[in-house]
Amino acid sequence: MSLKEKVKKIGPGVVTGGADNDPAGIITYTTAGAQFGFSTLWILLLATPMMIAVQEMAARIATVTKRGLSKIIKQRYGKKVAVPIVSSLAIANLLTLGADTAAVSAVISILTGINWYLITIGLMALIWYMILFGKYKQIKTILVALTFMLIVYVLSAFYVSPDIRVVLSGFIPKFLPNFAFVSVLVGILGTTISPYMLFWQASEEIEERKKVIQIKEISWDTTAGMVWSNVIAIFVIIAAASTLYINHTQLSNVLVASLPLKPIAGEFAFLLFSIGIIVSGLLAIPVLAGSTAYAVSELFGWREGLTKKVYSAKGFYFVFTISLIVGGLLLTLPINPVDFLFYTQVLDGFLIPLVVIILLAIANDVSIMHKHVNTKLQNLIIMIFLAMTIVFDIVLIQGLIP
Repeated sequence: MSLKEKVKKIGPGVVTGGADNDPAGIITYTTAGAQFGFSTLWILLLATPMMIAVQEMAARIATVTKRGLSKIIKQRYGKKVAVPIVSSLAIANLLTLGADTAAVSAVISILTGINWYLITIGLMALIWYMILFGKYKQIKTILVALTFMLIVYVLSAFYVSPDIRVVLSGFIPKFLPNFAFVSVLVGILGTTISPYMLFWQASEEIEERKKVIQIKEISWDTTAGMVWSNVIAIFVIIAAASTLYINHTQLSNVLVASLPLKPIAGEFAFLLFSIGIIVSGLLAIPVLAGSTAYAVSELFGWREGLTKKVYSAKGFYFVFTISLIVGGLLLTLPINPVDFLFYTQVLDGFLIPLVVIILLAIANDVSIMHKHVNTKLQNLIIMIFLAMTIVFDIVLIQGLIP
């Protein structure tokens, strides 16, 4: 396949990768760089092939079976397994949606001086209108393109010229036996391989690839999206480590979170940071709400999909609307937006192993996947991811117990 043909095949994988660098992701990577410098770069290096393998597996399951993940889990294991998974997914999605909304509202409020409650109402109304009246499909390509502006983190990291030897040392695995370090590792894994990404991409593959099975297209699209997502993540950590960590600056609010862009943007650092947060939020919030709507609709056998009209998929759009409302209401909680963003990703780090274990069993079931079962290499990569994530989760839980 030529490069031109590959560009034409860009679809749900690249959109999912773009949505992965949402406000919660940016804050999580900035937290990692601010607290531990370059010491967590190795986990992102390892997470990249794992992320590709897990996302491709979910997309392949959906493409082969022509069913969303909730539906195939329910059919394979029954409601006793499907209901807890979808419920956990919905809770994690709502918390992340609320955190992303908090970030977008916070930066707009600082820029404009408008009360952030009013901004939240306006933001949710805008997203609701885009989805229900078909505008999101039209501007999705623009939003994905605009997420490429996050390349400013790459420019900023190069501009400060960190010691390349110190940076490269960050890609050598190291482990600090303390609660803060392990929580950052779990948060990074939770934000790079989030449950909502699996359900969203799987459902979108069914909607956008209604013809014959095109596994190669899925593989290329997914790889491109995930690699781009993690390249940006690596440079967010490098930029944060080169500015916040070396100056012993604590990440206490969104103003501080913009400082890694100051070397390249100067006094416009917060403005540039704000644009990135707003664009990534507008891409991620519909994905989070949509992921929940897809999962719940598939569980109950409702018609679902962004290509459906409101009157023909009332349950789907009802769940989508409720997700936006609940996510907005979460902003009334007395929680620092930065902490809110970070700890939602830690929660995802606990949920993702359960989802991946079930998908791994389905992807290796010949009666379901036929000739499209996982390869030995894919199984090995995913098993390493599962083992690593479960170990980190256990260590983190032990750190919480007195």
